[in-house]
Amino acid sequence: MGKGAPRFGLDFVEQQVTKRKKWKKRGVKAGHGGDFDIDGPLKELNRAVKPLVEVPECAAANTAPAALSVTTDSMPDWALTILRSDTDIARAVAVKGTKLESPHKTRLAQGIKVPDSLRDGKLAEHWLQVRLFYTIETQFPKAYPHIFAVPNGGHRAAKTASYMRYEGQKKGTPDIVLPLPRGCYHGMFLEVKTDKGTVSKEQKQKLEEYSELGYYAVASKGFEACIAQISSYLSLPFFDGKSRV
Repeated sequence: MGKGAPRFGLDFVEQQVTKRKKWKKRGVKAGHGGDFDIDGPLKELNRAVKPLVEVPECAAANTAPAALSVTTDSMPDWALTILRSDTDIARAVAVKGTKLESPHKTRLAQGIKVPDSLRDGKLAEHWLQVRLFYTIETQFPKAYPHIFAVPNGGHRAAKTASYMRYEGQKKGTPDIVLPLPRGCYHGMFLEVKTDKGTVSKEQKQKLEEYSELGYYAVASKGFEACIAQISSYLSLPFFDGKSRV
């Protein structure tokens, strides 16, 4: 085994050890002419799995024991927190073939299985929006069905980008739309940026235009700032014509 944590479940190791015990009992020898090593793999496994996440018992209830191991070495703290607190995601990570209704939970489970992808700079804004919609879905379930993202970001082929413009995509349109009237606003537009992101000239212009039309239109950097803006807006009373964020 290598130095990293094994990418298979304990059940697989147990099967291998069981087989080796049978071979040893029958007198079958390993390729080097000696007995098959039984204790070594278990000791190595115990050493390797020290950094592994323990899936909550309730997440593995009534499921097959074929658990997938997940290392925490390269996992961001926010992902580890979600894994430890959300039993649906923990189950999807632990039990192969588990399907979740939430697309955001599904995507987070996919990312947690490959922790390095969560730190991929090219996917930084992607993971930021996935986290935002996961949080909206779990913390604001009544508002969630009405909130949507505008597919402006990401890298696309020139032909695909032109098709989207033909279909009505407008440059600078904010990333997330909340068509829910609150306070003195008709709705909210949020331009999402990573901690290192910058707001373009077109994006600033769009935000100003929507603000003049009576919407709460802002840009925020990072998860905490973005979810704070959404939370503040949704906490306003329903369209009373005076309350402001």
